[in-house]
Amino acid sequence: MSRLVLTHVFHPWHCDHFGHVNTRHYAAAFDDATFAFWAGLGVGQGSIVPVTARQMITYQTESTSGTVVSIHAKPVRVGDKSVTLEFAMSDLAGGALAHFEVVEVFFDNTTRQSAKMPENVRAALNALAEAAS
Repeated sequence: MSRLVLTHVFHPWHCDHFGHVNTRHYAAAFDDATFAFWAGLGVGQGSIVPVTARQMITYQTESTSGTVVSIHAKPVRVGDKSVTLEFAMSDLAGGALAHFEVVEVFFDNTTRQSAKMPENVRAALNALAEAAS
């Protein structure tokens, strides 16, 4: 099972001229969820940090102003230097709204190059992946 990482509400200023949430605001919500995912694992401080290498959003159902969403996350592939995470956004009734996949690469802030994932982070991700399957 995936973990709840963020609850978010869409406001009128998130909507475009068609009356539905603009794609830029889905991206922001998923970016916040990614940050919350790592913060929940205690990752993000120090010299080795995850950075986004690739992301893809699939929109499933329209969202409008006042929609309260929950975003759940799970790791689906854990490598030596990177991890692929899946996020699912749903409304309060559980209806699927959007799906987000992101590849995060671990980066050494000192050398400014990709780095091997810290073992404690790798173990935590593997445990989450196992629990989600």
